[in-house]
Amino acid sequence: MDVHYTWIGPPPADRNRDINGAKALAARCAGQSVKIYFWCLDAQVATYERDFAAHKNVTVRGMQAFLKTAGTKSYRWYYWYQESDDWAVAAMKDILDWGLANGTPASYRAFVKDAWSLFLMYTWGGYVLDAGVGPHGGGAFVLPEPTAFMAPSLTRDDALSIRRFQFSRLAGWQAQGDVTLNDSRADEVCEAMHYGAADEGDAEMCPQLEVWMLGSPRYSKGAWAALKQYCVVWKEMQQNNELVSVTAPQVFRYLIAGSVYNGLTRTAKGAVQAPHGSFWYCTDNKDGTVDVPDLKLRKTYHGSSAH
Repeated sequence: MDVHYTWIGPPPADRNRDINGAKALAARCAGQSVKIYFWCLDAQVATYERDFAAHKNVTVRGMQAFLKTAGTKSYRWYYWYQESDDWAVAAMKDILDWGLANGTPASYRAFVKDAWSLFLMYTWGGYVLDAGVGPHGGGAFVLPEPTAFMAPSLTRDDALSIRRFQFSRLAGWQAQGDVTLNDSRADEVCEAMHYGAADEGDAEMCPQLEVWMLGSPRYSKGAWAALKQYCVVWKEMQQNNELVSVTAPQVFRYLIAGSVYNGLTRTAKGAVQAPHGSFWYCTDNKDGTVDVPDLKLRKTYHGSSAH
């Protein structure tokens, strides 16, 4: 079973922000059938390999090198995704290249990591954890294999109104399937796409979801729905030169939350369901930490895992 951490950029001075959570999990899972992958830019692979040299259950992988390999015919023949569309690798490469471009603020790499997390959930599966997530508490520690696309929630009660609709004015694969966005913010996202007002749709209620941790089986319909929605909106923003602006960061936050919600509502066959069984319900300790009791994990807020 695979667990993924990601850091985009050079190592920070405070190692709590990039590797200490992964190291703690590696120590706790030693001897178990858990493989931890630490993803970074190709230029930092050697540095992180030295950092994790004592942890044999951690493999450091370069993001650019993996994307290059994933686009080859031999990789696709052996591993290729179950969906008929094969644009996912190209889309992710475009997003990563944009995040590393000189004209893109370094803080935007957090949004690249959001897309990368969805990409890993679909193409690889397992768990994606922010750098500040690690084991917490005593006793036996076992991470169960995810059986559905899942995310954390800070509430059990419904707190958000989500609109489910279709991009009826787009064409081709971008118009296929439905999308979900915060009902009061859907127009803002569509405006950033130069799409016009969001289409009418159905309102759904859900708890307050978080995106600092995700779980999914490989090739799940939920992970695919989330990844596809993120890429569709990102591509429209790119084509209309709206990726970097005063309002873009907030649009990306609405986008990742809406995309994850779309994934949470998908059954194994792709139908729509209520999302409540797809959450890990968490405890906010009100001290900069959040516990996931079912998994004995704790999220500690240190700052973005992209820098």
